[in-house]
Amino acid sequence: MPKKTTRIGLLGYGQIGRAVHHMIDKDSQNGMEVVFIHDEKPGAVKDIPEYLILKDLGNFAAKEADLVVEMAHPEVTRQWGAAILEKTNYLLISVTALADRELEEKLRATAREYGTRAFIPHGGVVGMDALLENRDVWDEVTVTMKKPPKNVDCSAAGVDADAITGETVLYDGPTRDICPKFPRNVNTLAAIAYAGIGFERTRAILVVNPEWKTATVAIEARGPGIQLNVERVEGITGVTGASTPASIYNTVQMIGSTGPGIHIR
Repeated sequence: MPKKTTRIGLLGYGQIGRAVHHMIDKDSQNGMEVVFIHDEKPGAVKDIPEYLILKDLGNFAAKEADLVVEMAHPEVTRQWGAAILEKTNYLLISVTALADRELEEKLRATAREYGTRAFIPHGGVVGMDALLENRDVWDEVTVTMKKPPKNVDCSAAGVDADAITGETVLYDGPTRDICPKFPRNVNTLAAIAYAGIGFERTRAILVVNPEWKTATVAIEARGPGIQLNVERVEGITGVTGASTPASIYNTVQMIGSTGPGIHIR
């Protein structure tokens, strides 16, 4: 029986985008094909075949992608998320975009109207299934992110990362309010809030220390008769954890793979 190939469009071709592209292409049996790549910076795509480069994102529909994967910045979803969902399915890696209530509802309404789907990746969230399955049980969820300040984009928060000399709490409060302050750094925190008890009720803590060499995400959730404590520690490059590209590819594979074999969804 012939299989249908899932056509994939990639938005953003930095460290993560290049890695995901490579992972899709290296497995000829996964049933996926990259049909376009778009990046706001022309130099980012200078080394890929011309036929893959989508210079004007407004022409994305002509590529007939089955799934568009955003790996750039939440602003892409603000500008293009609804338009993409009018035509096809959308996986947004910059989950901080959903902290904007109006945007979240616009995406939800568009998907309902056009019969498309928007996906949130599990990313680096260890224990996502437990958070989601028990979202009506948790009384409180706290997620703590720890990083070296050089690996945090502090520009939106007006913080000088180079001036930080010791352990410093950059934020402690509702997850919704941390998202616009550190939009490139806290997508994991946003995904945890969305999967669990929401942006208001999920407490987010961001701590930095120039002596640290790794990134840590620790989740503590409590409810009647149940408690979840999970911690992930990993190396970090830029603002991205070492596991991020592979986890995003696995999410794309869960959604789009039509290859043979036994699949965990």
